[in-house]
Amino acid sequence: MANALKIFRHPKPVIAMVHLQYKGSAQQLIDEALTDIERLECGGVDGLLFENWGGDYTYRLATPEDKVLVPYVMKAASGVTKLPYGINMLPLDYEADFDIAKQTEAGFVQIDTFVDTVRTDYDNRFIIDIRPQDVTAYRRGRGLKDVYLFTNIQTKHYDMLPPNKKLETSARQAIQGGADALVVTGKVTGARTPKSKLARVKAVSGDTPIFIGSGFDADNAAELLPHADGVICGSAFKYEGITENPVDEKRVKRIMEAVFRARI
Repeated sequence: MANALKIFRHPKPVIAMVHLQYKGSAQQLIDEALTDIERLECGGVDGLLFENWGGDYTYRLATPEDKVLVPYVMKAASGVTKLPYGINMLPLDYEADFDIAKQTEAGFVQIDTFVDTVRTDYDNRFIIDIRPQDVTAYRRGRGLKDVYLFTNIQTKHYDMLPPNKKLETSARQAIQGGADALVVTGKVTGARTPKSKLARVKAVSGDTPIFIGSGFDADNAAELLPHADGVICGSAFKYEGITENPVDEKRVKRIMEAVFRARI
């Protein structure tokens, strides 16, 4: 298995979320994203993850508007940053993920569930049950074997079906199914990822990298980072820690300083 960490410049890389929120024109969306990216890059992050944030997630596939605007912004961003970047099309449009990765030369794709049958916590009628072989076959069919697949396991904002499935089982299944990195989260966006969950997954993950997927900040970096191989961070980089707000460069620098200390 190729090592998904090799595209990043530092060990234990920090991937910053770029939340794309449609509040105006396409140009406004680009301008806001480029401002966030400049602040994130100046603050020292190692990668970017673009996401269609704040939409209507009552169906697995992203909206047609998302599928046009997200690659439009990513192509504009690719001209101003040298950071590796990826894509996560919510709620679970892996086809659009790989289509956009191909259009934009993204280095990785993240999906919110891969081997777990889940029900969303915002609409109990919405159940997602995909087959990992369908995901990897789609990637292969698009000629994207070099695009890394980051998969969440027992992830935030979803309830497990059945609820008693072991975390270790999900981790093993994801690796066997073709995941290049596993993402472990708390219950919701911004909720701290429990150290115990990271340790349990790390114990069975072998050479597959483990990423902290929620609730990472300057205060818990020293405690959590030794139990993971990288971080995906979003809300903690924003003004007042609110996802919808712009990136606060002071927050970025404070978190990254804590990361630098934890890496030593």
